Amino acid sequence: MLPWEHLAFAYVLYSLTMNVAFRASPSGRETIAVAVGSQFPDLVDKPLGWTVEFAETGYSIGHSIFVAPVVCLVAYAVAIRGGNRALAGAFSIAYLSHPIADVLSQLLRDGVVDVRIALWPIASPPGTDHGGFLDHLLLYLARYVYQLLAGGLTIELAVQLLLGLAVVALWLFDGAPPAADIWRFLRTRSHQ
Repeated sequence: MLPWEHLAFAYVLYSLTMNVAFRASPSGRETIAVAVGSQFPDLVDKPLGWTVEFAETGYSIGHSIFVAPVVCLVAYAVAIRGGNRALAGAFSIAYLSHPIADVLSQLLRDGVVDVRIALWPIASPPGTDHGGFLDHLLLYLARYVYQLLAGGLTIELAVQLLLGLAVVALWLFDGAPPAADIWRFLRTRSHQ
């Protein structure tokens, strides 16, 4: 999955959790925590795999179900120190959604599931060599553009489009955090 797809998937999960379980919309700070958490596994693993060749697959520490509890506990400790436990929940839900979204994306795209992406250090998917970080980034973007332009309406693309619409609808329903917070801040600054 690409970064915006991870963000969309995580935001839908977190927003639905907040709206259903707590009858509240995510705050601007929680939405930022969701954005960071949804990208965190790739922010750790892709540079390790594509730059220093720690794990060529780009799936290692950040995607590991064995490391996830530690990451979530650290997020909780940091949030407690900052006085806002909700941020730990937002980050953790988004962080945990990332490998799940990767597995679901594989299932939709290839019809198979390779759970090895989440089993580091016990198992890892086979590596492929596409060069360095920029080479990998360009390869994935080229594949995505090709899929959009030449692939027609696939199940994966239909799910992505529906997810995109769901995200926009939920985000607007939630009050457009943190964009609304920034807008209010700018308006109050201009009236002073």
